[in-house]
Amino acid sequence: MQATALKLPENLHEDELFWMPGTWDDYLEILDEADQTAPTLTIQFLNNEIIMSQASAPHEELVMTIGWLLKTALLSQRQYRVLGSSIKIMIPDHDGDFNADVSVVKAPIEYGTTPAGKLTNMRIANPEIVVEVLSKSTRKFDEIEKSAYYKRISSLQHILLVDQYKPYASVFSRTETPGQWLNQDYWSLDDVVRLGGIELPMRDIYNDILSE
Repeated sequence: MQATALKLPENLHEDELFWMPGTWDDYLEILDEADQTAPTLTIQFLNNEIIMSQASAPHEELVMTIGWLLKTALLSQRQYRVLGSSIKIMIPDHDGDFNADVSVVKAPIEYGTTPAGKLTNMRIANPEIVVEVLSKSTRKFDEIEKSAYYKRISSLQHILLVDQYKPYASVFSRTETPGQWLNQDYWSLDDVVRLGGIELPMRDIYNDILSE
C-alpha cells in the first residue's frame, strides 16, 4: 500500500468536525496513524469521506453513564453485550464505518469485514441498539447522516440520541412495517426513555452532568 498524503489535523477542538476526502485504504492508514499519535480522536468513514472529531470530558461522562445504565438494565439477559465507542459499526455494502458512542449487541456477535474481506473483531455487523451523544460538532452528522445509514442495518431496533447540553433524548424504533420507524422525544428529567423493554430514567442519564 502506498503511503497516503492525508494527514491528521494538528489541533481539533470539541466544537469541530473535520472532513476530508479519502478512500477506504486512506481511512485505514489514518486509523493506524491515529492509534500511535492521536488515540483520543474519533475517526469515521462515509462514502469516501473521512470524518474526525474530538470528544469533551462531559460528553465522555454522559457516554459512560448511559453504558452503565444499559449494562445494569440487561444484567439478567446475559446474551446481550454493551460495547463502547472503540468498536466500529459496519454499514451494509461498506458505505460507512461508524463509531457509536454506545452499542448493544445480542450474541452471537457478527463481526464485520473490510472491503477486502478481512474479518475483524473490532467491527460488528448486528447491533440492536446504538446510542449517540450529540455535541456541537457532531449533532447534524449524528442526527441526519449517521442515523439514516444506521437504519439500513437489519438487526438494529433502536437509535437513541442524547443531547449533551440540556435534558433531551430522541428514540427511533423500528416497526414491523419495512422502512418505518417510530420517533419519541423526551424533554423532561422526569421522563423515562424506553427502548423496547429497557427503561432509562432521564434523571439517571443526566445525573449531575448538567450542573457542571
